[in-house]
This record gives sequence, structure tokens and C-alpha cells, in this order.
Amino acid sequence: MDASSLIALFGQETGVALTLNEAGTASLAFESGLALHLEHDPQADLLHCYVVLGQAPADPMCRHDVFRRMLAANAFGRDTEGATLGLDEITGEFLLSRRLELPRTDTAWLRATVESMAAVAADWLRRLDGTARDVAPAPAPGDLPPDFGLRV
Repeated sequence: MDASSLIALFGQETGVALTLNEAGTASLAFESGLALHLEHDPQADLLHCYVVLGQAPADPMCRHDVFRRMLAANAFGRDTEGATLGLDEITGEFLLSRRLELPRTDTAWLRATVESMAAVAADWLRRLDGTARDVAPAPAPGDLPPDFGLRV
């Protein structure tokens, strides 16, 4: 399915008039204030789904801690439900993103992705502003997890 048709059908199903603009993007605003963006990449035949989570901290120690937590969350999609946390080096913004291959995507998959992304983004916004903690406490430097070992 092409990106314009997918977005239009998704909009019809959700009761919101939704179309890609001339730049190939559409944004969904949630009551919580969260904005989720859909961006069509015609060369790769993809739809990028992303949320801007905010600016990277200026303080190097705080930035290091946030980067560590985000990398840990990305491992096996542990705290991202398959999305990826990243840094836009140009803007300095943290992003939660996911790629949808259009030939494999339908409105049900898009809906599930949007719902998942909104929930994960809301969780990470609370983690970044300090109102929620990560699921597992960070290990002390040099500490190994109790089940550390090599498996063959």
C-alpha cells in the first residue's frame, strides 16, 4: 500500500482527516501534548514514525547517564517495544523512532505502532523529566550482573 493511501485510511478509521502534506509528513497530536510524526521516505518505501522527546542535557554527567539508560533500553527493545531511542545530532533532540516498510504495513499495524509509540514516548518523557524511574536500577560502575557468564 502506498503511504498516502495508508495515512488516509488510517485517518478514516480513527475519525480524523489525515493526509500527508507536500513534504510527505503528517503529525498526530494527543491530548497529553505528545506529538507523533509520520514521515514518508519514498526512496526506501518506508514510513518513519517518531516522537521528539526533548533536548539532550547540557551537563556531561547527566547526559552520560541518560545515554546509558537509553542504550540499555534499546537492547533487544527491552523498554521500547521495538522502537529505537536515538539522538538527532543536528538538533540535539532525543527521538523515539520506528520504521514501517510500506509493502508490509496495513492500517492495523499502523494503529498498533502509533499506540505503542505513544505509550513508550509518554513513559520516556516521564523518565527524562524525573517523574518516573527506569524499571531496573543502574548497576554501579564495574559491577557485573549476578547471572553474568559466557554461553556457548
